[in-house]
Amino acid sequence: MNKKNFASFVAGLAVMGIVWAGVSGVQYYQEKSTGRLGERYGEIEEKLGKIDKLIDNLYLNQEDIDPDKLEEGIYAGYVTGLGEDYTTYYTAEEFASVMESSSGKYSGIGAYVSQNMSTGIITIVKPFDDAPAAEAGILKDDILYAVEGEEVTGEDLNMVVAKLKGEEGTTVNVTIYRATEDRYIDVAVKRAVVNVPTVTYKMLDDQIGYIQISEFEEVTAEQFAAAVDDLESQGMKSLIFDLRDNGGGLLDSVCDILDRVLTKELLVYTEDKNGNREEEWAKDDDRIEVPMVVLVNGNTASASEIFTGALKDYDEAEIIGTTTFGKGIVQSIVPLFDGSAVKLTSAKYYTPSGVCIHGTGIEPDQVVEYDKELEEDNQLQAAINYLNSVTE
Repeated sequence: MNKKNFASFVAGLAVMGIVWAGVSGVQYYQEKSTGRLGERYGEIEEKLGKIDKLIDNLYLNQEDIDPDKLEEGIYAGYVTGLGEDYTTYYTAEEFASVMESSSGKYSGIGAYVSQNMSTGIITIVKPFDDAPAAEAGILKDDILYAVEGEEVTGEDLNMVVAKLKGEEGTTVNVTIYRATEDRYIDVAVKRAVVNVPTVTYKMLDDQIGYIQISEFEEVTAEQFAAAVDDLESQGMKSLIFDLRDNGGGLLDSVCDILDRVLTKELLVYTEDKNGNREEEWAKDDDRIEVPMVVLVNGNTASASEIFTGALKDYDEAEIIGTTTFGKGIVQSIVPLFDGSAVKLTSAKYYTPSGVCIHGTGIEPDQVVEYDKELEEDNQLQAAINYLNSVTE
């Protein structure tokens, strides 16, 4: 997409997206051949051989040929042929980068990015405070147009994130489009080690606790527990969970957090293509015993919807905001023998009451559209007003 058309396309849009997560974790399987291609393997090998000869005989830039990239392209193309947005092949380098992000610490620019799956546009959701992106002047809602001079619109988000990462102290050159100024800006960002703050919290007036969860990663449950413990020690009387713009994350992580919130209840269950059902339960009867609100919007997806759905089904929290995204499927990452991996959609998930929200989302108890023209956060204020009304 050229810059002129790109700028025209995004003008006037509320450009936000989703980090497509909802990954159940890394899975290991005994390989079984389904014979999907059967006797065609010989035909395919012959065709690849002919293409390879054509490249040898006709391709102009012979010195630029990288056999490893050609091979990786074969595997990526095979998986892409499924035509499914969430299924991806990772090279060994890309897979290592994905696993690094989930650990909560990496070397990069320090920002959450998201992608609109319909347009392929990648948006800066939140630059971390005191991290390289923010220090370089990158702002929330900036659109990531190019990395090292190559447009990234429509590329797999994980691949783009891998390009932004690198050795500490090195520089990555990015081009952003700032819709409010209708201009492109080239920015050189010096990479640094980033500790991902997946949980932030504070005590509001009237002893209302506030916890914002930006994604569900390996470190999130520990960060969440520390936040709850601190707020409870301060005399918290009610609690707001802010899951707006949280695109999901790891199934294990959200279940560990729900285990801290709810008693020993069914949290979520999944069903694979064969109807095999796996249930996730809270492990004990410890729970948060104050009135609660969950703030959601159209970018609340996947693991965030598992959290929201469980609290809604058990009537443990008031859901306030707008309808969630509606991603009710789970991906499994399967490592391969050479360090590469495949991420595959492997199951649907269902809330405790048996609802699959894929394609529909979760309707809030109170519909409150975010009004960006106001100085205050009107959705947050609606949550505060509700909690004050039930704790008086």
